[in-house]
Amino acid sequence: MSRGDRQEAALLDSAERLMAAKPLAEIDLAQIAAGAGLSRAAVYFYFDNKDAVVRAALDRTIESAMGILTVHAGRGLEQILDDVISGFAEWWRHNSGLLCAIIDQTGRDAALRETWRRFFERAADVQSAALERDRAEGLVPDLGDARSMCITLTYMCERNWYMLFSREHSREEEEEMHRLLLRLCRRALGYPDR
Repeated sequence: MSRGDRQEAALLDSAERLMAAKPLAEIDLAQIAAGAGLSRAAVYFYFDNKDAVVRAALDRTIESAMGILTVHAGRGLEQILDDVISGFAEWWRHNSGLLCAIIDQTGRDAALRETWRRFFERAADVQSAALERDRAEGLVPDLGDARSMCITLTYMCERNWYMLFSREHSREEEEEMHRLLLRLCRRALGYPDR
């Protein structure tokens, strides 16, 4: 990584740490810069304002989330569903401050909301292609539009992870949520219970 890339990454890391510790409204560019060991003026070399830092942090974490899905490209949804839900639980565990702050902010920030929506559509495209593979092999009945179903279930999972990770909770609660979401998704998509 170049020096500039390291500094930009340090700013995003700083923003994420701050969002894990306090509400986004209480964070300013000076704090983000200080957490990265940079001056406030240096931030403007990379970002126009705090919103741009937040969007860049979201873009970075979205790409890591897409990796959870794309690693399973070419496989059926039944084969990958447990791994995908597990992967997203881990993603929430490591990014909960950022993700909760983003969700809280999407009601007020149209650009952030659009980025979040596009992420859900990209995720649904991967999942629905996997579901269609299973349907073509006769592993699951066709219960409706695969993409719409995957978008709806992804939003259901997002809301439940948000409600869990936006409060104090135990690892046992995370594991129970994982089991519940897996069971609900399998049933909604027509897969038999395990």
